[in-house]
Amino acid sequence: SDMLPRVLAIWLQEAANQAAEAWVLPKSALSKLGKGKHGLSKKIMQNLEPLAEQAFTLKDEAENAIKQALGKKLNMARRVTEVLEHKMQSIQKFNREAWNEAATKLGLEPNLGEALVEKLTNESELVKVLQEAITTVLPELNRQVDQQIRLLQSDPWINTELAAREAHIRIKKMILSGEITEQQWGNPAAAPEGVKPADWQEFLAAHQRVSYRYMNNRRNLEKSIVNDQNFIDFLKAHRTKTRQELGQPQHIDYRAGGVRNREISKKFGKPYDTIFMRMLTWSSSSSDREKWEVYIPGSTLKGAFRKRASQILKTYLGETPRAGQLLTRLFGAQGQRGMVLFSDAYLKNPDAPAENWCSMDGVRMDPYTAEPIEEAKADFLFAYGSDLQFQFRIDAMDLDKKDIEAFSLLAYLVRDFQNGDIPIGGEKTKGFGWAEGEIEEINWLFSAGSSLGKEFFSKKEASPAGVWQAYHWPGSEAQQVFQITKPLFDKSGQVAASPPKARQGFISHRSFGGHCGILVVQGEVLTPLSIQESGQPSHSITMDNEPVNGWDFYSITPPDADKRGSNRVYALPSKSIRGAVRHIYSIASDSKAASEDIGRLNPADSLFGWVGTGPNQALTSRLSIDFGIFEAPELAWFKVPFPYGAWKFVEGKWQKAEKGRVVAQRIDDAWRLFPHTPLAPIVEQTPEFKPDTVQASYTRAVLPGSKCRFTVRFWNLEEDELQRLIWCIGLDENLAYKMGKGRYLGLGSIRFTLLPESHLIDWSKRYGDGDDWKKPLDAAKWQNESVIHHLQDLRKHLNADAI
Repeated sequence: SDMLPRVLAIWLQEAANQAAEAWVLPKSALSKLGKGKHGLSKKIMQNLEPLAEQAFTLKDEAENAIKQALGKKLNMARRVTEVLEHKMQSIQKFNREAWNEAATKLGLEPNLGEALVEKLTNESELVKVLQEAITTVLPELNRQVDQQIRLLQSDPWINTELAAREAHIRIKKMILSGEITEQQWGNPAAAPEGVKPADWQEFLAAHQRVSYRYMNNRRNLEKSIVNDQNFIDFLKAHRTKTRQELGQPQHIDYRAGGVRNREISKKFGKPYDTIFMRMLTWSSSSSDREKWEVYIPGSTLKGAFRKRASQILKTYLGETPRAGQLLTRLFGAQGQRGMVLFSDAYLKNPDAPAENWCSMDGVRMDPYTAEPIEEAKADFLFAYGSDLQFQFRIDAMDLDKKDIEAFSLLAYLVRDFQNGDIPIGGEKTKGFGWAEGEIEEINWLFSAGSSLGKEFFSKKEASPAGVWQAYHWPGSEAQQVFQITKPLFDKSGQVAASPPKARQGFISHRSFGGHCGILVVQGEVLTPLSIQESGQPSHSITMDNEPVNGWDFYSITPPDADKRGSNRVYALPSKSIRGAVRHIYSIASDSKAASEDIGRLNPADSLFGWVGTGPNQALTSRLSIDFGIFEAPELAWFKVPFPYGAWKFVEGKWQKAEKGRVVAQRIDDAWRLFPHTPLAPIVEQTPEFKPDTVQASYTRAVLPGSKCRFTVRFWNLEEDELQRLIWCIGLDENLAYKMGKGRYLGLGSIRFTLLPESHLIDWSKRYGDGDDWKKPLDAAKWQNESVIHHLQDLRKHLNADAI
């Protein structure tokens, strides 16, 4: 029952209980149900077959028992049986009540029972009726089974914790009964009889500071056993509730399958580590109702602020004791509480609608064939929307005059967070987690006569607050207070001109150096651009018994089509931009050879990130690319028939040959590129989604002239890396990118342009007086063709003059 949905498990149990009275499906019929195109899944058959065998075994045992009983009473009943007429009848009875209950739980039509009654004596007809009936419910049953298996696989740590707690209870009871002596207590190698050596060693390690005399205290031991049992009960109950939450529709991935991936279904429940953090709350004690509320743990916020603080301190002070002391004073260390405490961040509106949960698919493309690598598919469920505003509190306690420098660092960290420079959560290099903040209020409590507040803030009249004196700044006043801060570092010129490197040779993220900044990029569509929306298709019909889907352009919306609404935010997905830029950068840096280890990375892996095998063989990217948001784009539907291999763009025009195949254009026999061409005649623009054949794909594309905008954050780049990156994004004036679907047929041409808002960071002024730390980035001054490999080939294949 743990492997099956609860509904199916209940039905199987009821069927077993009533097998003696109700009509039992013949074993041969059950076997036929497991065969054929619409057969029951193997998981269900594996549970049904033993149940059927058990039913028939019980029936045989009952008959044998009756015969034995009759044999023993035969002599006593002989006179009775001589005058009685002995008859045996075989009766088949259809239990309608049991059938109605099973049909309701399985999603079958209850009136199907009448058809079954008529076919009870004809096994082949009976199987045929049942096969037709289960065709519609089997996909949902299979999905539930797959989902439950996925959920079971998502929390093995709970099973480990339950086993550990149960072992603790077993050992404590043995201590209580005297089965474990004081001589055994301090010896990890002397595991008591009935206790696994690993459990015994883990228990001793967990209680290494407790002597046997205190451990053997009956009162404490009994309380400890009760606590362990309560914790076991809590884990089991919470696991059940969490699985129920993870089984909700908004946490289920959509998957494409069938012919040409046209059949869209919900297959897998998302595991714990791919959904937003949430907690179980109670609305009121009277109603005793529970609900899930999303939040950001305070430890996550503290970690993000601490990482930024560590990078700042090591940038200016290096690996010095002073940097470590400031970091410890602000955030604490093992056994030492820090000056700053972070609360959890809760939504202003905890009842945020499900429309705020958006999805983005990502499939890695093979650089040689330009085909998707399905094994490298990723799915993201992320939070987005104007209602997703979190509130949290930062408490700075027990400040002294010697903490002026540490408090100044905190002030700059808050300012960085306001400016969106402190990312939170995962997938930060893919555009996620970059948020802006606002200070809603500041409360400063101090004792009478204390002048410390004057060191941090401007003059202000204090007001009494109990035994304290208080300063209070609401709203806009609070924003201004944190602008009045002293320079964090007085000396300039201490920032390294080169990015920091680890001993293994790779560029590190522990501090800032080299070239850091932001590229602001505008994208202009040159030919219709089609990037498929994530999740369920917005439109779908059935034609010639086949599904035909209509895919809208990608938008930051939920995966469920019914929840998307009409006001969609159309965008270039961050992973699509990242993949396209990395492809060109790999060619321009000649990153053909695979990286061997973290100390020997090719230029593309060094900049965009790399994951190898074994411990300490992964490096995050030094780039973060945002979503490219379109402003009022113009869209239209396009019909793309297939196959289309006979069409070729030759001598400036499209030509169709009687026979042929797509000819791939490659650079150095390693990287495939698609030429820029006008739309092929086979591609047809339509006013709306109205399919007329199944031999085509239907997609909604952004039309030429539409513009989007995105940012590329970069840090710790060497000079040649920045020169190459700027060229790869902006390219030459007549060059352009290819993105999305239908690239061979002329779709997907787009040109990127660096905007004047692009800038570099002057670290010598970043945390000093004023805001003149942004240095304008003139792309023309960073042009250096000598760092671009395969330059002539790139200019040939990326030329957009033919459009």
